[in-house]
Amino acid sequence: MMNSQLSMIDTQSQIQIRNTLLEKLSVEERNSLFPGMELTEFSPKETVYSPRQSLAHAYFPETCVMSLITVLEDGSEIEAATIGNEGMIGIPLLLAGDQMPSKVVCQIGGSAWRIPADELIKAVEKDAVLFLNLRRYAQALFDLLAQSTACNRLHTIEQRCARWLLSTHDRIEGDTFFLTHEFLATMLGVRRPGVSLVAKSLQDSGFVSYKHGKMTIRDRNGLEGISCECYAAVRESYGRLN
Repeated sequence: MMNSQLSMIDTQSQIQIRNTLLEKLSVEERNSLFPGMELTEFSPKETVYSPRQSLAHAYFPETCVMSLITVLEDGSEIEAATIGNEGMIGIPLLLAGDQMPSKVVCQIGGSAWRIPADELIKAVEKDAVLFLNLRRYAQALFDLLAQSTACNRLHTIEQRCARWLLSTHDRIEGDTFFLTHEFLATMLGVRRPGVSLVAKSLQDSGFVSYKHGKMTIRDRNGLEGISCECYAAVRESYGRLN
């Protein structure tokens, strides 16, 4: 993980913001955050937080994509939520919490804004609009978590895989991203052979192409056609934030 501290003399015009939550803030609201913010780079599969780890910082992804992962006692894992530049890591801080309940792993490498936990808490205490925007995002994330619970229990691997690919595609620039079958199996909480069969089916249908660890989305409409209802439901929930 690499950090780049923002200089106090940097002007707002010099700062390019690519996180949707931060884009909504006025210059004054941004100034309440920026003194303690750093631009951080994450690598794919890098662990950001372990379960129950103290929340020292909140993160606002820009080009990276994060996964919230539930870890069971036997070591098995399944993704609970995907978070990109529409959101933040550190929601418990808004609810008087000080620990990250889930494992947080960087899914797609890239940048994120980092702010110390105590500075974020102070910022939302003095800025009602900022607090409102972050709480509205928290509600959308809770909607996603509730939908994912039903999705992981009731829908097929193919439906869930299509949903996951669409959700990731929504959060990246371009159509191609690095992905291994092993990582996708972890995200879906299934065995790798099952994922490999589904991935081959999607490729044979022309919806995606996969070569040397790179996944390319070829036909979004096709993926949406086989995805479960959860993709559209979650997208609608996030759409209400705009």
